[in-house]
Amino acid sequence: MALIRGHHTFDDQFAQIPNAWLRDSRLSLKAIGLLAQIMSHSAGWSMSIRSLARVNGNGTDTIKAAVLELEKFGYLRRSKKQTQNADGTFADYKFVTASPYSLMDTGQQGVTQNPVTVKPRHGETGHKEYQEPIEEQSTKNSKRTTAQKLFDEFWKEYPRKLDKGKAFKAFSSAISRERFENILAGAIQYKSDPNRIDEFTKYPASWLNADSWDNGPLPEDSRAKKLRERTQQEKLMKEWGNESE
Repeated sequence: MALIRGHHTFDDQFAQIPNAWLRDSRLSLKAIGLLAQIMSHSAGWSMSIRSLARVNGNGTDTIKAAVLELEKFGYLRRSKKQTQNADGTFADYKFVTASPYSLMDTGQQGVTQNPVTVKPRHGETGHKEYQEPIEEQSTKNSKRTTAQKLFDEFWKEYPRKLDKGKAFKAFSSAISRERFENILAGAIQYKSDPNRIDEFTKYPASWLNADSWDNGPLPEDSRAKKLRERTQQEKLMKEWGNESE
């Protein structure tokens, strides 16, 4: 089945979007669609996650996932600080569209540095190059170092240490949508929860991907209660045995 764009009477009324953006093979179709929708508005136009979800008939999680994807590849840039509500509580970050193919500020049109090759889609020839400024590379390296240090703290506290590589990827995504302090506090609470059973403890990547730091205490579990009682009995028997020797 072929999809062909025909000529339309509104061809002189169009959004300015580089073809390279719409053909970026790293982006999902969902992210490309959201990018196109955002770029169809005039500069300065503001829209919220909820309004985009409502207009597109999607859940907010779907829109958030597309936003994070666009941020990852440089099409959106997050504000350094969270905005605040009228009552002083923290609100969301602001995201502003950006060009991932911007040129170095050398004063020479068309001069690029450190080009990155984008793999062409099936049926296309050649390659396209875009420049990643040195400052952006430094920022990325710094962010990764910081993320690794924070992850090490999380890893020390999380009760089940499996699939560390997957856990780090999930953690890197988690700290882009939640404060580290809340994630760490959730992990510590989960670790010390009296109703947590070791064999049923979630894998760290699964726990992070599900935003489980918001779950709160686990519901009371009779199996956990029996395990605690058995552990207590074994402890008492060991103490009695030591006293009798």
